[in-house]
Amino acid sequence: MNMMKESIWLARFDFKYVLKHIPIVLLMAALYAYFFAELMEGYLVKAKPAFDLFFFLYIFFMPAWSRTKDSLAQRIHGDLYAAPVFLLLNQLPIKKTVIITSRLLCLYIPITIGTAAAMVMTYFWSEDFKGVLTFGEMLVLTLFWTCIALSFCSASVTMEMGERISRKRIITSFIWLVAGAAALFYLMKYVLQTGILKWSIYFSADHPVLMVLMAILIPTLSTWWAYRHALKQMNKMDYM
Repeated sequence: MNMMKESIWLARFDFKYVLKHIPIVLLMAALYAYFFAELMEGYLVKAKPAFDLFFFLYIFFMPAWSRTKDSLAQRIHGDLYAAPVFLLLNQLPIKKTVIITSRLLCLYIPITIGTAAAMVMTYFWSEDFKGVLTFGEMLVLTLFWTCIALSFCSASVTMEMGERISRKRIITSFIWLVAGAAALFYLMKYVLQTGILKWSIYFSADHPVLMVLMAILIPTLSTWWAYRHALKQMNKMDYM
């Protein structure tokens, strides 16, 4: 309990800068929601990979829209990448667990706002979307994708704590990313014959309880992994 109180206290100092980026997050949410609403009718009839691609790009880039540059991982020197804000906090007599938890809080609040805003605006702007889901089912879908966004973005917190990234690692990671995306595309288009978002829409209507359970389980596991990995990084990294 004391650790959470200290983490919230520490997060408050950075969150005042996060608040300044909330209008940008809401603006991007509105732009993407308008795009999604305009294409929703065709997407629900026949899933389009480009729709899912733009949806995931929205989630993937949200950390960059919601925080200051110094809060994002960047090249410090050589092959060391870390967030300047973290390096500053790491020099102060603050517990490592408090630093990690505060960084997660600073990320999760704008991610929650951005994802929920995009989903809700898309729902109200698209008659076809409203024709598929009730308002309650839409809330289940919003909860699910908000939690998925938190899971994706938790990895950015581990990057803040410092990583040694060589050119070989960058190339290898890019290859794995492309291969994973291609495998997912093949699975959804040719095996399941549906889109990722489309599948989640109809699954929310048919199995809302299961969607809520997944929404709870997935971010819980990802946050636990991010927390443990970040702590491990802080214990082994040489920031000099």
